Amino acid sequence: MPAVLRAAEIAPFLFAKPLAFGDFPQTWTIKGGQTLTARAVRPDDFARQRAFVDGLSRESRYYRFLTGGLVSDEFIAQFVRSRCALVLTTRGEGDGAEERIVANGEYVAGEGGVAELALVVTDRWQGRGIGRRLVQTLVQGARAQRLRALRGEVLSENRRMLAILREHGFSVRLHPGDALLHEAMLTLAPARQTNEWLPEDWFAMR
Repeated sequence: MPAVLRAAEIAPFLFAKPLAFGDFPQTWTIKGGQTLTARAVRPDDFARQRAFVDGLSRESRYYRFLTGGLVSDEFIAQFVRSRCALVLTTRGEGDGAEERIVANGEYVAGEGGVAELALVVTDRWQGRGIGRRLVQTLVQGARAQRLRALRGEVLSENRRMLAILREHGFSVRLHPGDALLHEAMLTLAPARQTNEWLPEDWFAMR
């Protein structure tokens, strides 16, 4: 059964602006001339995000979640409550056409101002520059928040993602604790002695 978000859980997020993406939604024109809507994720995206994840190929799910099996409802619920996440959506033809998620990306800030980066594009829409633009946008958002660094763990066989991260200045090395992974890191700002440059309630909001 899908997880049900109670009103008390949703209410704080309905009107709160995302910390990093206040200038969204935007319209992105991608390779091939199609347009997508880029916007901050919302709590009411649960069903759309569930359908998006379930529609990924086994390989794409494995690359993103390190499992080719079912992704839990709890994970989906956590994502749609994020305030540093974007979704890319499209609609079919007609006024009543359903909005569908075709890609998403987020970063989650941790201790010391280092945030974990993750993104995924549905199989049908891969190869159109969406991943590159998502990485660029997430980096810009993290810089705007004055985070110190972005970090990601990427399966060693996911050469396309490793290439995209290198293009955006990430240093990439074999993960010291897992031979199947690479660790990608991008320094955004020098370390500081205090975390005064972060919102005062940053960690409380996560």
